[in-house]
Amino acid sequence: MRNILVSIAITALSFGASAAPSLAGMMPDAATIRPAGTVELATHYYGHKPKCVWKKVKKYDYYGNLVIKRVKVCH
Repeated sequence: MRNILVSIAITALSFGASAAPSLAGMMPDAATIRPAGTVELATHYYGHKPKCVWKKVKKYDYYGNLVIKRVKVCH
């Protein structure tokens, strides 16, 4: 009876160890993940710089209070 339990435990551990590396290969590297707020500017040719303006965005929060947010818009 003890031999059966030991063999079941070894089988379960070996199965878990063999399944772990297959999941690790699917995870992206931490260096390739960018934060959600990251903005990449478009490349402009002939030395032209992008023209940017500040735009005010008005939204209401969960409690109904007005929240004014300044957003930089470049084009």
